[in-house]
Amino acid sequence: MAKIQDKAVLEALLRRMYWIEAEMEQLGTWEARIQLMDESIELLQKLSHDSDKHWSILKKWLLIAGISVPMTTPPGLPTKIFNFNGMAPPRMFHEIMKYEILARDAYIDILNADSAVIEEILPDETDRKEFIEDIKSMIKDEEEHRKICASKAGGFKTIA
Repeated sequence: MAKIQDKAVLEALLRRMYWIEAEMEQLGTWEARIQLMDESIELLQKLSHDSDKHWSILKKWLLIAGISVPMTTPPGLPTKIFNFNGMAPPRMFHEIMKYEILARDAYIDILNADSAVIEEILPDETDRKEFIEDIKSMIKDEEEHRKICASKAGGFKTIA
């Protein structure tokens, strides 16, 4: 993705990531838990707890930056994404993994945003440094989630 060079684009991405963490990933892990009754539940709890942590972090930064916290699905996101009925566990984890990769890559885009744009939404230098550290931490978490999902998905691949 091209480097984010516009405040409105960065704000929109932060709102979408908040929604993905707060609503979409939570819904996905809970729907998967309904279908799974084995050791995978512990892994889903890890994903769910980290997602709780991420949306809380994102909410904090939205509020500090004076960006409205979305109360409804932001433009560009579907209202419902997961339906695990009848899916085998490897396929469920494969589907969840797609969103873990999306989240990781979106956080990388946020991290690589033009520094002037980050400064525009977070004028305080201490806030900017903490924001960058939080984003780096979430990138690390999302990569860990991707690995967890990949290990549980095994060799499952969708056929194009």
